Amino acid sequence: MIITKNILDEKVPKEMIPTRLDSAMNLYTNISYNGANGIIVYNTNPTTWNCLYSFYELNHKFTIDEYKFEKEEITYRQLIEEYQKIYKEVYENEKGNTKNVRIQTLINEYKNTFGLDYINVNDELLPIYELKYSKSKNVWTLYYFENYVANEINNFDKLLSQKIYEQKILPLDFSIEKIDGVELASNISYLLSIDSNIEKLNNSIIKGAN
Repeated sequence: MIITKNILDEKVPKEMIPTRLDSAMNLYTNISYNGANGIIVYNTNPTTWNCLYSFYELNHKFTIDEYKFEKEEITYRQLIEEYQKIYKEVYENEKGNTKNVRIQTLINEYKNTFGLDYINVNDELLPIYELKYSKSKNVWTLYYFENYVANEINNFDKLLSQKIYEQKILPLDFSIEKIDGVELASNISYLLSIDSNIEKLNNSIIKGAN
């Protein structure tokens, strides 16, 4: 479940208090190319997940297993605040992963994955927190998604013709739940439901051949 503004001050059911913290950095590219308009989404693991995601960086992410929150009765807001505190202390201060370092890591991973020489990240979308139950690990996990927007790519044709992952173009419409029968990650639909995110994406359209 996405932790939305309207539930921030509600108490988290005790059985749903997470014992694992996780994160991902997402990069969104909003394109207009050969009549297609929208963000590029990828099916990075069709055998296991079979779900469409934005590009994400997982090699340097923040994660803690067997974490115990300070309070047994806790609101969603307090859950996020404690996550942010630990994230800053451990990931930023101790390990040196400041925001600038994280963005550069995301850029490097994107370039290396698709063989690009240059991209520019020009904006940040609202972060998303999601509480999910993992059947394989039998735990609740609190995920933190950082979301950034690219507005320049040096080799647009190369990116669109890549064969590393199956890719689709998703219109900026939060009501879309599947493309060609493949589900979208829930955090993408939620991200597209926020007007300020749509505005920033539309201000960063990358245009190719038409």
